[in-house]
Amino acid sequence: MEKIAIISDVHGNYEALKTVLLDIEKRGIKQIYCLGDVIGKGSHSNECLDLLKNCFMLYGNWEDFFNNKRCSNDLDLKRYELLNAQISEENKNRLKSLPLCFEIYISGRLVRMFHATPENTRENVLEIDRIERIYKQFLPTKYTGTEIADVVVYAHTHTQNLMKLYNRTLINVGSVGNAFDIIRNEAKDGKCTNTTNADYLIIAGEINSKKDSSISFEFISLNYDKKLELEKSENNLEKEAFSQELLTGKFRNIKKYESNFNDAHYDIDNL
Repeated sequence: MEKIAIISDVHGNYEALKTVLLDIEKRGIKQIYCLGDVIGKGSHSNECLDLLKNCFMLYGNWEDFFNNKRCSNDLDLKRYELLNAQISEENKNRLKSLPLCFEIYISGRLVRMFHATPENTRENVLEIDRIERIYKQFLPTKYTGTEIADVVVYAHTHTQNLMKLYNRTLINVGSVGNAFDIIRNEAKDGKCTNTTNADYLIIAGEINSKKDSSISFEFISLNYDKKLELEKSENNLEKEAFSQELLTGKFRNIKKYESNFNDAHYDIDNL
């Protein structure tokens, strides 16, 4: 079977990206798809874009933030100005032309890829959401083809996950450079090293084939030198928050999701 690698949410983490690309090369995988958010948070956005020159890239919310200067406060403006100074003109032009979605047939399945949802780059879809809200991710939009997808691959929430519903497969590839777990509880948490690796996905099957055949999905989670990445982080406006996420896997804005943990429920009557 042929293999492709799918990565996302590098967030300017050069050490993590180098580790992942080396692993992909060792496995002999030639085709890499990136689901966005290569830039932002970390200090090496331009270096990461350079490493991914030959990678097929999609549009993430950080690319949308930068391209459209979505600044609602002073911190956003500082983030934009720092990225604008760091990113080369060549890479800026590339960011402007990125698509929102990509589709490919693998072993008879229509595989649809996007950053957050098939309609925008910013909406959060969590695995604790209602079933019908999750099912919506398989439906076509004006940015996709007209068919309902068999497999959806997305990112944005930085946590690897695979779930099945209605004979379809929903996969979150996780994050290369900023992995965290939104669902946290100090009394129940396992080791944070189960979370804080550089994560990506491999799909193996018959690429560009509409004929049903075997397919497999493999999550990869790699150790990398987080301390070296942080030591090399210069002019980082949010180094303390970024360090917390890299070293503990705890999202800096976790409080805005905590109410969901207790209220999560599924539409079991509609299964």
